[in-house]
Amino acid sequence: MKSYLKTLLPHIIVVSIFCLASLIYFYPVLQGKKIYQSDIVQYTGMAKQQNDFRADTGEETYWTNSAFGGMPTYQLGARYPHNYIKIVDRFFRFLPRPADYVFLYFIGFYLLLLVLKLDYRLAALGALAFGFSTYLIIILGVGHNSKAHAIAYMPWVLAGIIMTFQRKYIMGFIFTALALGLEIAANHFQMTYYLLLLVIILGIAYMVDAHQKKQWPHFIKSVGLLVISAVIALGLNASNLMATQEYVKESTRSQSELTINADRSPRQASSGLSKDYITEYSYGITESLNLFIPRFMGGGSYEDVGKDSETYNALRRMGADPVQALQETKRTPTY
Repeated sequence: MKSYLKTLLPHIIVVSIFCLASLIYFYPVLQGKKIYQSDIVQYTGMAKQQNDFRADTGEETYWTNSAFGGMPTYQLGARYPHNYIKIVDRFFRFLPRPADYVFLYFIGFYLLLLVLKLDYRLAALGALAFGFSTYLIIILGVGHNSKAHAIAYMPWVLAGIIMTFQRKYIMGFIFTALALGLEIAANHFQMTYYLLLLVIILGIAYMVDAHQKKQWPHFIKSVGLLVISAVIALGLNASNLMATQEYVKESTRSQSELTINADRSPRQASSGLSKDYITEYSYGITESLNLFIPRFMGGGSYEDVGKDSETYNALRRMGADPVQALQETKRTPTY
């Protein structure tokens, strides 16, 4: 028993450090404050009607008039009966938001690095670097909570898959089913799709390795277990997935009924969103380096450059009064 506790002690210390780091970084939440997240403010308004209905009746409504003149609430915080995976998710997200997401970043990447057989100290440092990486903090600032939530569970899924291919069949099977269930429950299917691309690449690497080492029985067994894990994960989220599948056929992400563009030119038919719409806010190739080098391709679309900036002085020279100049500097493009 003492030996077991001695083995666990370093990990308990690391998890405690992760917990403290998350709370220290977002320490105002301990004072009862909330971070301003523009997307969440907008969501709160859109979801108010259904939340009020739930509070008044104790029942769930799957329609609201608070968004786009009326629409289903399937992707606006609707709750589904017997969605037990959400209970597991709340267990791991015990810290106040958004510290809970940073904690998930840390834990997930720590587990992944341990599965890859790194020393726990290096794994802890790697997890802190991952959790505090630029993009993962930025998305919390604007309120992309579901994206952060889904990204946080990505390392969990990869860890389960790798464990399975390391011949830890039972542990890998159980962990993958749980992790993938949590990943899907985070409800950001775009991030889950990106995770699928990673899994395919990883699977190809393991397939090549199995071919070279003539270990096809092991590969087939591992893949079979992982497929069953995926089916279980889908089953844990069946109510949400089935409702979303029904709704997506009628949403803007399905085939458009429009036949002409704004300039009356013929509109090319498509089965989903147009390429221009999808890529409007996407990073270019060089812009992606911002993930490694902050401001490599400039700043944001709007930033507060302040009264001491050259922008403020230039506006004053052009005849703007102090109030106008200061107002403009609060929304200066630095891109």
